[in-house]
Amino acid sequence: MLNEIFYQKCLGCGLRSDNNSPVCIDCMQDIEKHPYACESCGYPSSLQVKICGKCSSAIFRDRIFIPYKYQGPIKKLIKEIKFLYRASGRSILHELIDTNTLIGYDVITDVPSHFTRKIRRLKHPATDIAKSIASSTGARYDVLLARVKKTEYQYKLKRRQRAFNVKGAFTIKTDVTGLKILLVDDIITTGSTIEECSRTLKRSGASIVDVFALTGGSTK
Repeated sequence: MLNEIFYQKCLGCGLRSDNNSPVCIDCMQDIEKHPYACESCGYPSSLQVKICGKCSSAIFRDRIFIPYKYQGPIKKLIKEIKFLYRASGRSILHELIDTNTLIGYDVITDVPSHFTRKIRRLKHPATDIAKSIASSTGARYDVLLARVKKTEYQYKLKRRQRAFNVKGAFTIKTDVTGLKILLVDDIITTGSTIEECSRTLKRSGASIVDVFALTGGSTK
């Protein structure tokens, strides 16, 4: 009887989730991927392109991987994990990651949060995703960066304000000389944060800084 009263409602369709997950099986299958990626930098695209508009802005990062569009149930799930203290559903994030293209790195690390946000949040999707990739690929997970500046939430800012918001926000925590690094975040919008993190890692001696975000980007 309790199962009839207390049950998971799918974030996608709003109906009862028979697999007791915040996203039902049908909606999981409907989570939309980006159709193409730039051949040069890897940024999502709606068309096959050899060079995209993001190539010129990627001064420090190398390739980028963003498989899913930031919409539908995956958008709702990440928001609830980050801002509404949802603990369930983290396994779904792991299920969505194809690690076949994410091998050959010395270290997997994630974009760090300021300590004040760590206190307010129970879970950090970027950390969970980074640890999952490391476990699946056999790479080492390590915390390479610290956020030393409390920044405004990027989504609250206009595009031209975002680079300034994160400028000087990160510092290196350990020696990264010569390392091939995969930098992980849960969502990427303009890319200002991961570019600043990549700048810090590259100027500290990292040889390669590729980026993985579960969702984000643009199809335009």
